[in-house]
Amino acid sequence: MAVSHFAAPEEPRWETMEEVLAVVGNTPILFSDLELAALVRLVEPEAGEAEAAFRSRLLDARVRLELQFRDLEDGGLLYRLDLDPATVHAVLVTRGGGKETLGRDLEEAGLDWPDLDELVLRAAAAEAFVEQRLRPRISVSAEEIEAAYQRLLVEEIAGTGEPLPPLTAVRDHLQRLLVEQKLNDEIERWTEHAGERQEVVRFSR
Repeated sequence: MAVSHFAAPEEPRWETMEEVLAVVGNTPILFSDLELAALVRLVEPEAGEAEAAFRSRLLDARVRLELQFRDLEDGGLLYRLDLDPATVHAVLVTRGGGKETLGRDLEEAGLDWPDLDELVLRAAAAEAFVEQRLRPRISVSAEEIEAAYQRLLVEEIAGTGEPLPPLTAVRDHLQRLLVEQKLNDEIERWTEHAGERQEVVRFSR
């Protein structure tokens, strides 16, 4: 009787190296990208927020940042902005607990400083566009300030017995508030338009 000496082939052993959580255009957002975003607190957890909900918000923020960056890069604006990566790098390192702590955490997560540099570039580009291109477009009229004074102070304080500060005392504060509100609206419009030009696929919730 002839006996075969060839064993049956074993099933290949698959090992997950990186999990793709989302794709922006042709750029994957990896599990390690989310880990890095968490280490430098790209967004802050809210009080009592479940871990899954926080991770979902964190992924939203990372996808949003990639979307903004790709829009600037594809449109050629990235190379016409005055970026300040050093300041952004310092801010993220501070959020991460300082250079020594963050360096240790990066190593434990299988990450390195060049990974942080990639995130810094994206954050610096988005910030530069907001400050250099969007903010200069914002203007607030005297009528808008007076309407905000009426809505936010006069109507809120009416009937409380508290003294009403004169408009002249709060004008600058109200103007800054309105500028930031309008700026946030501009950022949302920009991000929405960027989303129309880039396909975003999210695999993780």
